[in-house]
Amino acid sequence: MTRFFLVVAALAAAAHAEPVLTLEDASARALATHERLRAAEAERARAAVAPWRAYAALGPSIRDVPSYTRVKEAIVFPTGGLTIAGFNPVVIAQDVLRNALEVGQPLYTHQFWGLRDIGTAEVRRSDDAYRAAREDILLAVAAAYYDALRAQTLVDVAQATERLADTEIEHANVRLTAGEALRTDVLRARTTHARADERLADAAGQLAVARDQLRRLAGLDDAPFELVDPPARRLELATSDPFVATAATRNPDLRQREAALAEARGEERRRIATLYPTLGMQFDYQNLNNESFADRNDFWTLMVRAQVPLLEAGGTRWLDVSEQRAVVDRLEAEVAGFRRDLAVDVRRAWTTARTLDARRAAAADEVSLATESYRMLSDQYRSGVATNLDVLAALTVLTDARGNEAALRYAHAVSLVQLERVVGTLGEVDGPEPHR
Repeated sequence: MTRFFLVVAALAAAAHAEPVLTLEDASARALATHERLRAAEAERARAAVAPWRAYAALGPSIRDVPSYTRVKEAIVFPTGGLTIAGFNPVVIAQDVLRNALEVGQPLYTHQFWGLRDIGTAEVRRSDDAYRAAREDILLAVAAAYYDALRAQTLVDVAQATERLADTEIEHANVRLTAGEALRTDVLRARTTHARADERLADAAGQLAVARDQLRRLAGLDDAPFELVDPPARRLELATSDPFVATAATRNPDLRQREAALAEARGEERRRIATLYPTLGMQFDYQNLNNESFADRNDFWTLMVRAQVPLLEAGGTRWLDVSEQRAVVDRLEAEVAGFRRDLAVDVRRAWTTARTLDARRAAAADEVSLATESYRMLSDQYRSGVATNLDVLAALTVLTDARGNEAALRYAHAVSLVQLERVVGTLGEVDGPEPHR
């Protein structure tokens, strides 16, 4: 019967348990709901149109131009009453209804190649902007998730310190009753408990802020949820060279700048192309109600023409080319500088991850030693060997060690995520998502 009640109690507790939100679930929710990613999707849709500008430049232009014209009076050749077969003496009719169809077809324009390069670069830039937004969101979610776990651990540490402080208050009261200690021992133990209360309040505030930030990023409501430690990330940190090499080809911020440079070069080629001759064809067809000597009904013309720009607007197009060439030079310098800065950032992130890993291992040893030291001193105090000051000092050291170990553990986890972000591989397996 007792076992039955235990099973029922366990099932009831499970039924009322808060749902678990894993880091993977939080990341998936953020990618599905975050506004920045939707904006990046819209930018990709806009950029998808850009490559068609090159083909549109070679496409036809078709216009239908209906019109009505009335002049003061018709102008007619004087014929003296003679009638000449096939000759229309009307020079200008008084009332003319006209419908003209105009068809222009470029046969060749050198701007096509520059426009094609611009369109391709815009698509690349929008794809990499999407990747950057995606990785930034994943980084923000991971940072908020680990920050919440750190705050929760600090809450647990403060609560554990309160329980130990209660134990030391009890020990001090026992010795005080036995006449083996002073009342100051009890007061010092209570002071340690009050300090633990302060730590608990601070950690609870940090936890509330971190969970609220996680809700914002993942698009969650106010329903409670539980957090669990994600599986440890495995990165080979023996050397930074592979990370630097990967970042040079995968970092989305660098790729955006390279795409912007390619776009500027395409614009330079397009502006140079405006100085080249163009070849086109023009077809015109018209219908009108009153024919004249030089204006015929049901009449068409076809013209093939080449345009050779010699000097337009005082050489403005040459100035445009020079201006864009300077823009290209500026972007080349910026990309070169960003590439060098990126290598420094990758090495800095790699060094941070390695340092935090070493510190985390040392902090874990510190917790183990501080735990054993406190246990020994607490036992010695009850035996009258150690002083109350020794015990409470050891408890303070243990609390600090536990808090430091928690902070370093989650800081190390965040540093690995930051390293993947600066390299450009965060959340990716087979490379960037193709353009849709």
